[in-house]
Amino acid sequence: MVRKSALGSLALALALGMGAANGADLKIASRNEVVMDPHYAWSASNLQFYWQYLGFLVKQGPHNEALPGLAASFAPVSDTVWEFKLRPGLHFDDGKPVTAADVIASYKRARTLPNAIGSYAGLFSGVTEMKAPDDLTVQLVTEKPYPTLPVAMTQIAVLPKAVAESATQADFISGKADIGAAQYKFASYKPGESLVVTRNDQYYGTKARWDKVTFRFITDDAARVAALLAGDVDVADGIPTGDVERIKKDGRFAMHVGPADRVVFLAVDSERDVTPDVTGNDGKPLAKNPFKDVRVRKAMSLAINRDAIRDRIMNGLSFPSNQLVTKGVGGYSDDIPAARYDLAEAKRLMKEAGWEEGFNLTLRCTNGRLVNDARICQTLGQMFGRINIKTNVALAPPAVFWAQMTKHDGPRGSVAMLSWSSAGSGEAIDLLQNCIHSYDAARKLGTWNLTHYANPEVDKLIDEARVTVDRDKRLALERKATQLAMADVAVIPMHAQSVAVATRKDMDFTPYFNESTIADTVRPAGK
Repeated sequence: MVRKSALGSLALALALGMGAANGADLKIASRNEVVMDPHYAWSASNLQFYWQYLGFLVKQGPHNEALPGLAASFAPVSDTVWEFKLRPGLHFDDGKPVTAADVIASYKRARTLPNAIGSYAGLFSGVTEMKAPDDLTVQLVTEKPYPTLPVAMTQIAVLPKAVAESATQADFISGKADIGAAQYKFASYKPGESLVVTRNDQYYGTKARWDKVTFRFITDDAARVAALLAGDVDVADGIPTGDVERIKKDGRFAMHVGPADRVVFLAVDSERDVTPDVTGNDGKPLAKNPFKDVRVRKAMSLAINRDAIRDRIMNGLSFPSNQLVTKGVGGYSDDIPAARYDLAEAKRLMKEAGWEEGFNLTLRCTNGRLVNDARICQTLGQMFGRINIKTNVALAPPAVFWAQMTKHDGPRGSVAMLSWSSAGSGEAIDLLQNCIHSYDAARKLGTWNLTHYANPEVDKLIDEARVTVDRDKRLALERKATQLAMADVAVIPMHAQSVAVATRKDMDFTPYFNESTIADTVRPAGK
């Protein structure tokens, strides 16, 4: 169904006797394009698509809570064994039954998929065995207690065993391997254009609200807003901050804005003696990595005017950050000083560290993945220039950026703008073990610590927190690890983003804390 206007869409829905939304087709303009292989690139921007048409043992709610999915229940049966009970009578959308063997085959694939640009391996850190006592029971055995494991399982799609053991990326792109057990089922995919899903009448729970949902990949902000204003789509996510007020004032549309748990930060190479993206003022490679000196990292943080970025680039829709989780997330520390802008102190530290004359830096950033990422990075370049870090900004599409940055044995870059959501655990431990813990391939730790920061004292606290069942004690350890890492400037936090989604005026929408755009949260206004 092609929508010409909000009024026309509403009239058609009413004529069909379905209210303003139920039962018709829905078109969503998405700022992201999906990577079709669900185990190849762990990212919230991909998961928001997978959650619509693939099965998950555990589902995730709007506030990152773990909810029953394919598993009707889950509970620890000992300190080191989590048990998940599948719902009886489950079927994939191809009609075949869902069994524990499918779950285990899918998890093994996600854990070990070769050449994945965004590995899920970190979610399995400490998992020593996966067992299926019967067709409806999955047991995950861990070396030590893993209290947040059910939330981690919200991130990993469950496929039929035959698919998990044989499918290639080409099979997912063609649709051959896109077999799920969700509210919707895969219908079609056109690279660079769209993903279409349709109602899955075999779904075990509440039936899907829409007959068909088309996700149009419109990564350009202006084009995405234009599609909304023209009536070509019903919903547009990732609304640029500069357009929020304009859309609010347009009587045809409604803006839905809420807080997000995604914190944007700079990862800085404090590991290598020689770092690849830095040269001296003469243009020659430096024999010494300036970022190994914490004073240089502190100077960079002090040179960032986060309030100016919030006010001038994010139009008030960001929240300056001093750590990698947002207030309200478990493990957030109230004892970390607020991030501040102090150019004089930044210059003093650069001089004290012996870098008063500065150096040249290439700052690596995505273009179109994070809100206003290109503008923010250009602004960071100007801010760093004030402390004589003369910055060239290298922008890349997300797929190119991740291919460059996620190879732990490759060059990776010296400073990169990244982000993290707490969706994998619902608290700080997720980012601590993935982004802050020293890289340990064998233990699946530090998988996303792309600049290889390392501090044994921080590692010790993270390792203890990971296996602490008592939540209060675990969060205390997470806070302490965060405090030490931020004092060490393990990374440079910048801000938390907001969710900004626009819909037709006759529609309502529930923002997800992890920024996902879920089709069935779009509904008639007032319901």
